[in-house]
Amino acid sequence: MWNNHRSRKQRGKELPAGVPEHIYHFPEQYGGEKCGIKVTEEQLLEVAEFSEVLEENDDYLKPSVRQECQRHVPDANDIDPEDAKVAYLFLRSHVNKNAF
Repeated sequence: MWNNHRSRKQRGKELPAGVPEHIYHFPEQYGGEKCGIKVTEEQLLEVAEFSEVLEENDDYLKPSVRQECQRHVPDANDIDPEDAKVAYLFLRSHVNKNAF
């Protein structure tokens, strides 16, 4: 939806004015050229497997960091959303910096 609105010309910008979706599909009408490359489903799956982005793991903390945080706050699920800032600042000041 957002890419179907008309953008205005801006002073000092190198980008063309117009509808972004149209500019993308017809770059030659705006002084550009198509530079995309075709990517196969097989290539996407190969990259996904290599990067492990499709694995069912939503834990972005290193195990040592998680362990150190849990030492100070055993059950983070007990923290009310309005107290999250206080909990973060507490952890930031009490967690061993070497865990990171």
